[in-house]
Amino acid sequence: MTNTGKGIGMGLVAAAFWGSTQVAIKLLYDASLMGPVAVTFYRFVIGGAALAAVLAAQRQGSRLTGAVRDPLPFAWLGVTGIAGMGFLVALGTELTTATNVSLIMNANPVFVALLGPLFGERLSGWRLGGTAVGLAGVSIVVLGAAHSGATAEGARHVWGALASVGAALGWAFYTLRGKAVVARYGGLLTTTGAMLWGALLIAPLFLAAPATYRLSPGSVSILIYLGLAPSALAFALWYRALALVDAAALAPTQYVAPPVTVLLAWLLLRERVDAAFIIGLVLIFAGIALASREAAQRPSPERP
Repeated sequence: MTNTGKGIGMGLVAAAFWGSTQVAIKLLYDASLMGPVAVTFYRFVIGGAALAAVLAAQRQGSRLTGAVRDPLPFAWLGVTGIAGMGFLVALGTELTTATNVSLIMNANPVFVALLGPLFGERLSGWRLGGTAVGLAGVSIVVLGAAHSGATAEGARHVWGALASVGAALGWAFYTLRGKAVVARYGGLLTTTGAMLWGALLIAPLFLAAPATYRLSPGSVSILIYLGLAPSALAFALWYRALALVDAAALAPTQYVAPPVTVLLAWLLLRERVDAAFIIGLVLIFAGIALASREAAQRPSPERP
């Protein structure tokens, strides 16, 4: 197999793991009664520790001191793309369907294009058009959530969808600011430092909240999976893939995530998708394709 084939294969596996995130969180809620703060804290403690172990195994553990000596960029990434994004994903998953959260989160390239001018990136005609189409898709998913069941249930789904929009915005800020950090420190170190900072920053909320959840072998297994597979392992595969194939060719593999979520949610949660989800999916993917048409893309932080 060629290096390109290997890289694309690794990207597909990473995207499939990311597609399992919301389903794993739903299963964890059912198994443990854990809340979004605890899920986020445990997820990134486990993921950050695993990535730190990878750095140590590569005899690069001492490089983590960079996240301490240069705290501001790592703390920013930890707030926006780890603690903030992770909490809002967990909150959204608590309030609405796993498929809605996954689709809205995977609209993040649209938000990256929209916010790019704040970080010196040009908003071209293609990007502007793609942003408009993608945002229309997100709006349809949110409006579809409003018609899910009775009034109170519909409101709950809307709040979950809006939390997911907040998570996608947080990830867009993380991606745009993270480009410079990745260029300086490398992808693996940047992600490890951001994950550890994110866990540290959400720790006060975790410690302040009463531990009303219960841990069983099943819930611990899901937590370990959540911290290792869609967090640490997916990152390791993604950055290895970026070493084999350029980011513009690798980015479309992320389209795999929402269909994986749909399949797993149907098998494990008995969730079904509606017309609003399908229409939103088509518009979001079309918007991403348009916004990414000028593929001047560089390696940048990817989803935790």
